[in-house]
Parts: sequence; structure tokens; C-alpha cells
Amino acid sequence: MLKFDLTMRLGMYVQVPFCQTKCTYCNFHTGVFSSDLYAPYVDAVWREIAEYPRLLRESQIVEVPDAVVDTVYFGGGTPSLLDPAGLARILDSMRAGFQCKFEEVTLEADPETITPEKAAAWRKAGFNRISMGVQSFQDNELKAAGRMHRSDDVFRATQVLRKTGFDNISFDLIAGLPHQTHDSWDESVAQLLSMRPEHVSIYLVEIDESSRLDLKF
Repeated sequence: MLKFDLTMRLGMYVQVPFCQTKCTYCNFHTGVFSSDLYAPYVDAVWREIAEYPRLLRESQIVEVPDAVVDTVYFGGGTPSLLDPAGLARILDSMRAGFQCKFEEVTLEADPETITPEKAAAWRKAGFNRISMGVQSFQDNELKAAGRMHRSDDVFRATQVLRKTGFDNISFDLIAGLPHQTHDSWDESVAQLLSMRPEHVSIYLVEIDESSRLDLKF
């Protein structure tokens, strides 16, 4: 049986496969589904986390009695579509089944889904970092990419998060989007820097097989 050292730290990742729309470049394991599925999905994730310590013990492969969960990441999809109470319930299931000393708890969020009410509930639940899918500050590029938000939503959402007390915000940008030029890219970078995020992720656009952009070629 593998036994972790007392100083072992664990990170947990929760995948949320729901989106409001499918980005034109994306073929990830996500989709546009009825919101009626959100609560049952939360229930299923809660049950899996609740059962996991027992499954580990019974497997006699890994023993984690003294390991500490210090990092959690909710990715997607669009986790910010879920009811904040459901997100809190998932975090509570981790606290119940594992030793948790959360240092960083991240929620991926699309700008148009961020409201003062949601942001306050996220903070109360224990989230302390938001990873925002900005992708571009140019509305024509966002539209071509199939994004729901526009640049004004980014500024509004960032203000909401700051007022709610989030002091760790990450922005995503994508280089190579349709209609993007050197000038529009420089402008998006300048706009991003003016927002003073704590972290930035920049990706080169990838056209996944069978995505809407792929089917045009």
C-alpha cells in the first residue's frame, strides 16, 4: 500500500461540463444542456467525493489519512453557471471527507455570468480565486469565437469581484482568433493590463477536430 508523507498536499479538480454556448474552436467534453441537469450533477459529484475516502481504504492501494487538501479548482465548461449553493455543497463534501486547509480555491467563470449575488455567495462558500474566460477585448472577435460576453461585461464583472473582496483574479486571452490583427491583439493586451489581474494565461487558438471552425475548412 502506498502511504503519503504527513506533509503530503493534495489538489482536487472538479469538472463542470455545462456551457451556455459552444465556442467555435472548441470540442471539449462539454455542451449546452438543460439547466435541469445542474442540480443532479452536483448531487453526483457530492456522492463521488463522499464515497472516495472509503473507496481508497477498500482498494488498499493508496492511504491518505494525513494528506491535506490545500488546492481546489473548478473548471469547465462554465462552473459559474451552477447554483452557488451547489458549489458550496461540493466544497463541504471535501471538508467532510478529507483534511482540508484550503489555500487556493478557484472557480472558472464567464464574465456575463458574474453577479454581485453570486460573487458574495462564492466568497462565503470559500472561493478565493476567479479564473475569468476573457479571451479577447474585441467584440467582433468574441462574436466570431461564439462567446456570450462582450468587453463591457469584463469590466463590469471585474468591478463586481473586486468590490466583493476577490483579490486574486486570473484572465485568459487567446491569440489567433478569427478577425484578430496585430493592432487588435495589442489593444486586448493593453486593456488586460489596465485591469491589473493577479494572473494571466495566454493561449494560442487551437481548432479542435469536429469543432465548428474545423468543419469550415
